[in-house]
Parts: sequence; structure tokens; C-alpha cells
Amino acid sequence: MAEVTKSARVVAAAEMAEVVGPQQQHLIPCVTRETCGSEGISAAMVNMVPGKVALAHYHAHSETVVVCLSGRAVTLIGPDLVPYEHGPGEFLYIPEGVVHVAVNHSATESLVALDIRTDPQFSADLVLTPEYDAPAAEVAARLWRDNASVRA
Repeated sequence: MAEVTKSARVVAAAEMAEVVGPQQQHLIPCVTRETCGSEGISAAMVNMVPGKVALAHYHAHSETVVVCLSGRAVTLIGPDLVPYEHGPGEFLYIPEGVVHVAVNHSATESLVALDIRTDPQFSADLVLTPEYDAPAAEVAARLWRDNASVRA
């Protein structure tokens, strides 16, 4: 049996094409099976325009870590859409199979985050949950109203 040589790889987000994911987020998949040959992990840059609410979804078999790089995020977690606020330098862990919705908490600033998943194809196990979209929009609107000074 021939030995397969594995190697490290540097991937610059600027070299990769931005895509719109199934959850309507603008993503730049950087580390995936396709780009690097990764076997158990993937990572992408997430760019959210001010006031954006992604579509509700979960990852059936993948854990997720979100690292906010700039801007302020609120991620609505679970069937009750509990808000978890996070900003630059903060890590958010989402277990597999848990409904979540990403929200840019600002009306004026873009949000940039790093999304890391235990899915080497990045979105292979993403399942949309449209029954949570309207309630998530209501929660986001309430958060924006209640925290108007944070949004500026």
C-alpha cells in the first residue's frame, strides 16, 4: 500500500470565492475537503451586512464554533431562540443538531466572523428550519429595539 503524503496548506480568504450559503449568509469557505483535503473540519469567513438575520438552521452531525472578528453578533440558540451576544475575540460553541440563527446586532456595521465546523464539506449536513424564521425575526427586532445604542 502506497503511503499518502499529507501537507499543511495556507489558504487566503482573498483568494477564495464568496458564496451565499443555504442559510442566506455570505461565506468564504477557506478550509474544506475540496480546498485542502481536510478530513474532519472546515472553516469559512462569514460576512454579514448591517441588520442581517440569517435563516434558521442546524447542522445534523456537526459541531460549530463561531469566532467574531469584528462587529457584534447575536446568535439565537435552540427552539426558544435564546440570544447569545458575542463580539470580537469571543468564541461561541453550538452542539450538533441545535437550531440557531445568526444576527448582525448592528444597523450600521458589518459583522465578520470565522465559522468552524466538524464537517469537512462545510455545509453538507445543514438543515433549514423555516418554522423558526418568523420568530427569529421577531426576536431580532426586539433586541434591536431594546439595545438601540448597541446597534449604532
